[in-house]
Amino acid sequence: MSDVSDDDFANNYGPTTPAPPPKKPRQRSNSARPVAGPSTKPPSKQAASKKPVSKAIELEDEDEEVVFVESPSSKKRKNSEEPEQDGGKGKGTKKAPVRAKANANGATKAAPAKGKARADAPAKPNGASGDAMDVDKDDVLEVDEDEPPDPPVQRVPRGVARPHKAKGGVTAAAAARQAKVEERLNREVEHLRAQLEQSRESAKEVAAQRDKLASQLEEVFRVRQTEAEQALADYKAHFDESMKRKESLIQELTSRLTSLQSPSKASKSDQSYTLHFLTREAAEEEKRALKEENVRLLETIKQRDAWLAGKDQQMNALRDEAKTLRMELDAEIERSKHLLTHAQHAPGPAFSGPSRRTDQEVKNAPVIRIYEDMTNVLITSVKMERSPEFPEIEEEYASCIYTYINEDIKFCKNLLPVHDGPILTLFLPSLPTALNFTLRNNFEKPVDHPPGQPLTREQLLQKVRYQPRDLDKENPDIVGRLGFFKEPFMFSRDQMAVFLKTLTETVAGVFEVDENGEPPSSQVEITVVE
Repeated sequence: MSDVSDDDFANNYGPTTPAPPPKKPRQRSNSARPVAGPSTKPPSKQAASKKPVSKAIELEDEDEEVVFVESPSSKKRKNSEEPEQDGGKGKGTKKAPVRAKANANGATKAAPAKGKARADAPAKPNGASGDAMDVDKDDVLEVDEDEPPDPPVQRVPRGVARPHKAKGGVTAAAAARQAKVEERLNREVEHLRAQLEQSRESAKEVAAQRDKLASQLEEVFRVRQTEAEQALADYKAHFDESMKRKESLIQELTSRLTSLQSPSKASKSDQSYTLHFLTREAAEEEKRALKEENVRLLETIKQRDAWLAGKDQQMNALRDEAKTLRMELDAEIERSKHLLTHAQHAPGPAFSGPSRRTDQEVKNAPVIRIYEDMTNVLITSVKMERSPEFPEIEEEYASCIYTYINEDIKFCKNLLPVHDGPILTLFLPSLPTALNFTLRNNFEKPVDHPPGQPLTREQLLQKVRYQPRDLDKENPDIVGRLGFFKEPFMFSRDQMAVFLKTLTETVAGVFEVDENGEPPSSQVEITVVE
């Protein structure tokens, strides 16, 4: 409520007159009572003859002002959708306050005053007042309920000038009040916004305090133990570990004592056992001895495994050699059977007598010896075996021995009996200077020959297969010096001369003295002293 006094009202609206005395209520006649009739109310002649009457309306706002509004005519009251209900009979009854209604152009229409009803207004059968006004609920201005009731409205006499209405039916005071209402609403909105921001800030502060307290609580839960508590925990752990170790030692010693004690020594009636405890030093010493024994046994097992692996390798090598010999034996048996079959079908000699070598055989022996002396290759045996690819062709299988002859050996033999002369130093090979190998004549198809066509012996390619023997019995250093002669290989038959030359040079390089004058590791130094 505004602090405006009655003097302010007097200054604003000029002199006022006292309110007229209340009129006595009229006694209604029996004819005015409600009777049955049509649903529609007939027009009242008295209401039509009356002129519009001005009424003083009081507004419930900060700045209270009395506005005079003309009462609508009877026709307008008929068309009113919401008639105003009469608060009671008699002059002393008051009407319920009605909120102000806003016109379409923004002007505020004042509610009817709280004073007495007009005496000259006819009473309606349904008790509704003829001064009712339409009020829009959405445009009603709310008034603080805590405000004190409004003072009685002073009626303005008919001779006094009424306030001038602005264009559109709105006074300047109403516009000012509307502006004040809007300003007050804006202040309330700003105040609510400030409260909202303050609430948000408070919520943030509360959340920050909550997080801080939560972190402090978590830190309290994670507080480390004190030194005394930590020492106590360590001591307990050490004590438990020591007890477990001692219990296991006691159990082990008890079991050993039980196993070592002879059952014959125990008495049948009363068996007594004496438990002897060992000291820590004795137990550690015994444990150390057992560990050393375990390591020694493991080493022995490893050596035994290595020896067994070597034996297995030797057994595999012997099996392979036995298999090879078995194959050679089978081939020899087949060859002997074949020769025996041919000998049975061959015609016998015309005369029987001691066999004699022919002159041709006698001449071939010196020739063979000459070839052996020239090449240093001794052919110990020659066998005929069928080719695996061409069974109708027989292949030669020759076992050969290459002998290396060094002039230093002969010179040493000549000088050994002589005692006069200077000191001589000779280098002689410590191992036999001979290389055992086999040569087998093989027949192969030409590369450009079309498949499926027959071949003659002359069209086949003759190759020789070199296979070294007994190299495992030689010195590894000498075997390494042989180069590619330590592995089997094949070459063409027309390259026999090249093979012999390469073999001679390779073997000579094995047993000759190096360029630096140092003998090979496979030679022995011989010193001849006078």
